[in-house]
Amino acid sequence: MTPEDLFRQVEICRSIEKRLNTVFLERADVIRMAFLALLSQEHVYQIGPPGTGKSLLVRTLVKNIFGARYFETLLHGEVTLSSLAAAEGFRDAQVVFLDEIFRAPRNTLLGLLPVLNERMIYSPAGRSLPLLSLFAASNQNPSPADGLDAFYDRFTYRSLVRPIRSGENFLKLLLSASEESGPDHAPLHLLELAGCRQTIQNHIRLDASAKDGFLFLRERLNHEGIVLSDRRWRKVVLAAQTIAVYSFSESVNSRHLRELSSVLWSYPPEIRSIDRILGEID
Repeated sequence: MTPEDLFRQVEICRSIEKRLNTVFLERADVIRMAFLALLSQEHVYQIGPPGTGKSLLVRTLVKNIFGARYFETLLHGEVTLSSLAAAEGFRDAQVVFLDEIFRAPRNTLLGLLPVLNERMIYSPAGRSLPLLSLFAASNQNPSPADGLDAFYDRFTYRSLVRPIRSGENFLKLLLSASEESGPDHAPLHLLELAGCRQTIQNHIRLDASAKDGFLFLRERLNHEGIVLSDRRWRKVVLAAQTIAVYSFSESVNSRHLRELSSVLWSYPPEIRSIDRILGEID
């Protein structure tokens, strides 16, 4: 895939995004994040109360991808890795949605690490998966005491999903159709979408202002006690590259770094400090 091909995919994504924003009110950040994740083949964690449209949004988005298979399930305290692997559709899905992710036993979640990292599942035997992105949702964050840091860290994008706030939008919600049916012809093609990540990594460079911005960002975050692993910093760079692509830029500059909040926080109380620091980037 050439950079020109990549930008054509972005044009299609932005067109779908515009339409979805007319259906899913007050979800612009969540929708944008989903497209960034799919373009870069990264994973998304959504936190918010039940009934805020988390799974519906992802389900509707997938209807816009020709050839994409989708798997969705609600996790619970008895689910095992083998039962999840045996569920119809899981092994063949390009997009997976796991609801109430942190209700699953710790061993089950840790068993999903190869799925997130390598697109492999080892229950009962090793098999590669066609997975592009896994979306997980919960109404609560894990506690550091749960021993799930390695699992949680694999979700590059993190999103707060709140109930509708505006009275006007609330009334629109009440009067709208129950579910978006999707387009008659899916405008995104799975094979083209699958080629975007490599092109992003190979062709989108960091300019001098972005490099200075990352040094500044790491220093300021460390000062605030927000320490990211080296592995996560590599994901942050990929997110910045994808943000640049989404604005039709061939390189990352400091302006793109200001949009990185969703890939920097681990717990919601950190968001205010992170947003303040991002606002200080020249």
